[in-house]
Amino acid sequence: MSEDISSRLFQSGKRKKTVPGALVCFLFLVLSCPLQTEAALPLKNRQPALSEVFNPGPAAGDLVLPMPCGAGMVFRAVGVRSGGILGDIQVELGGNAGGREGDEYYEGRRLTALSGPFAARDLPESLRPIPERELPGDYFFYFIGKYELSNFQWKAIMEGWCPSSSNPLTLDDARPKTGLSWFEALNFVSAYMEWLLLNAPESLPRFSGDSKNTAFLRLPTEAEWEYAARGGQAVALSDMGKKDFFPLSAGLQLRDYAVFRPVSGAGPEDVQPIGSKRPNPLDLYDTAGNAAEMTSDYFRFSLGGRLHGSAGGLIRKGGSFLSGTAEIMPGRREEVAPFVVEGPNRIRDLGVRLALSGINTPLGLRPGELSGEWKALKPVLEMEAGKEKNRPALTEDMETLLALTMNQKERESLERLRDALRNRVTAFEEERVGRVDELIRSMLFMLEAVRNYAVRHKIMLDSLEDIETERSKRPGAGKNAELLAGHSRDVENNRVFRAELIASIDAALRFYRMALEGALQFPVQLFESRLKAMKVEFMDDDLLNANMRVQTDILARHIDLLREGRGRARLDREALLKDILPANLYPGLVRND
Repeated sequence: MSEDISSRLFQSGKRKKTVPGALVCFLFLVLSCPLQTEAALPLKNRQPALSEVFNPGPAAGDLVLPMPCGAGMVFRAVGVRSGGILGDIQVELGGNAGGREGDEYYEGRRLTALSGPFAARDLPESLRPIPERELPGDYFFYFIGKYELSNFQWKAIMEGWCPSSSNPLTLDDARPKTGLSWFEALNFVSAYMEWLLLNAPESLPRFSGDSKNTAFLRLPTEAEWEYAARGGQAVALSDMGKKDFFPLSAGLQLRDYAVFRPVSGAGPEDVQPIGSKRPNPLDLYDTAGNAAEMTSDYFRFSLGGRLHGSAGGLIRKGGSFLSGTAEIMPGRREEVAPFVVEGPNRIRDLGVRLALSGINTPLGLRPGELSGEWKALKPVLEMEAGKEKNRPALTEDMETLLALTMNQKERESLERLRDALRNRVTAFEEERVGRVDELIRSMLFMLEAVRNYAVRHKIMLDSLEDIETERSKRPGAGKNAELLAGHSRDVENNRVFRAELIASIDAALRFYRMALEGALQFPVQLFESRLKAMKVEFMDDDLLNANMRVQTDILARHIDLLREGRGRARLDREALLKDILPANLYPGLVRND
């Protein structure tokens, strides 16, 4: 993000007492890296202030929903660059450091889809301080709790308790609420939502043009929880699946972010006050350690990049004060039984962090937009599902045979064969999408390689010019044999280097043209949909991502030229160089022969 936009966002994100529900700048969180603020001073034995039991580390971008006693519950927005209502991103969950080597069926890496229900326009205009055209991508959002639910927040909603001079806040009120059953957590969600709708309905996000539907509280899904715990939009999507933990600030360690036991038996004996450690890149506290957290999903084994078919107990995430290093990794997942023989399962170190979301089919502008997106997306999905016209309709033929078969044993055999065939078709289509993605990435990096070689070529030309300038400035250089010999060696070395660079550029261009021809074998809409999805991957603000967005546009233009039958004549060496390179890198690369 550019400095001027960040500055405007920061100024717009200052807290104002007049904003209903203590809402502050929404998009500051979405479009900038959160401040790595320290939490409040340790409470020890002193009486905590009210803010310390629900928001000890306030920051720009906090969305504060009111609670009884003048308190609140704080949420952070999680932005997903989905590219549209029906768009989403592929997120790699799981990890390599789960501590269960040989038993990877617990949290083996797998891809899942993620998006959110709210568009930027679903928030009040006052929460969008910059024009939408300046947003670096089409975001959709959900919200997740900044902290774990505290004992005070539980009592304020479920018991109607507020502190007083005779019954003040204590250290325990600042600790996460643990020992809850899953059903008690759901009862809290319901009770708090009813309180909000009765006392502060204006504090909840609403859908644009929809007077009926509103945001609602619930437990987060495992994907929502893990994406946010890894840093959400504040961490590059390409890096998220490569690490088992979010990037740490320089000089800091896991113990600066998590309440846990790095050495067996050495650690705290109970949960610590919320926000007692540093926040993650999304400004969420205690996503690692302190209290483990419930999700709304049921535990399934992770097998070969997919989830097993048996839905078991509940999933808990994040580890706790009783956990070791491997157990606090965001990809780690544990199964929790909702019931044990004694009744509802209540676990000493298990708490909850709420999510704030909404329905996917609100009223207002959404129905018409959904219809439009579906009309554009449907042909692509049909191709990816193997339904293009030139594909043999084997599954349809199988259904016809089943309809004509009266013998039960034959029907069962045909049904098994049909299901196996469907699985093969699905696997083929997934493999084809993967091939398209690999081809697009290879072409984009070929374009980037041409640019990088051209930059080095320009540096080399500038070096030659400097050599000549230096030689001309030195008196008597033309008669000094040693200086002449050194100059000749420099010129020759640069000449050889230049020839190598030009050969590398030509090789990259040859491979690129071959790849362009190969791209034509794939259906147009399939290729274009994957190219659009690829561009969304390169929306971060660093130089490489900026270059790759340019390369994506260049690639799309070249593919269009080839499909129109005009590309082969217009994509020769010189034409490609002029198309790929900025003007200052082009001189010196045109052949004179």
